Amino acid sequence: MSLIRFTPARLAAVLLSLLILMSANSTILAFDPETDLSVQQTYERMNQGTLVLIDVRTEEEWRQTGVAEGAAPISMLDPEFLNKLAAVQAANPGKAVAFICASGRRSGIVQAELARRGFEDIYSVYGGTTGSRDAPGWIAEGLPVAAWPGN
Repeated sequence: MSLIRFTPARLAAVLLSLLILMSANSTILAFDPETDLSVQQTYERMNQGTLVLIDVRTEEEWRQTGVAEGAAPISMLDPEFLNKLAAVQAANPGKAVAFICASGRRSGIVQAELARRGFEDIYSVYGGTTGSRDAPGWIAEGLPVAAWPGN
């Protein structure tokens, strides 16, 4: 019988993933101007240089649709998620951070959990990359997408 060894980073990622999965059923997708940005607001703020976008989807999803141009792809399931997020924030002092997923659900959960942990000036992109029944999403709005290099 082999034991699974958890590094602090892996443990943090596993716990974050479990919290996200546990709260996924209770999350309601309703636009909240305190925590959400529309895809257009996100794009404008990126162009103004006041916001960094992080795509929290999986590599398979990035392959299927590409990544919003200018976004940093860091899967929320990556064991180094929090360390990579910290590196992005350190490289972009004073900039807000927005998270984007496919529809806005997972990015909303990540945003809420990180806000609960004390992170500030973080947002979820409402409608995500591919859209939801409530918002069309990045691709449907015709915003630029970069192909995933693995394609």
